Amino acid sequence: MNEMEFRQWLSENDVPKKIQSDFVSRLKRFERAIENCDIDEQYRSDKYQYLFSLFQNKGINDNMKKYKNVDLPIGKYQFSTFKHALNKYKQFLEEGLTSKPV
Repeated sequence: MNEMEFRQWLSENDVPKKIQSDFVSRLKRFERAIENCDIDEQYRSDKYQYLFSLFQNKGINDNMKKYKNVDLPIGKYQFSTFKHALNKYKQFLEEGLTSKPV
C-alpha cells in the first residue's frame, strides 16, 4: 500500500485525519488477515475482483473460508467498513492513473 500518497490524496479530498487513519489501519489489517496480501498487486492483477468477492454475504462465503483464523469481523456490519476502505483505495489508484501524463 502506498500509504503516504494515499493519505495525501485523502487530505486533498477533505477527509479528516481520524478517518484517514481509520482507512489506513483497516487496509493494513485486511492485508495481514488475507495472508499478507499486497493490495497494490491485487489491483494490478484483477482490479480487486477477487478481494471484493471476499466481502460477499458479509464475508460468509467459500472464498473467505480459505483463510483460517482471520482476525476480521466476519458476519458483522463492521466488516463492510473494510470494503469501504478498499473502495477508497481503489478510487485513489484509479484517479492517480488517470491524472498521470502518458
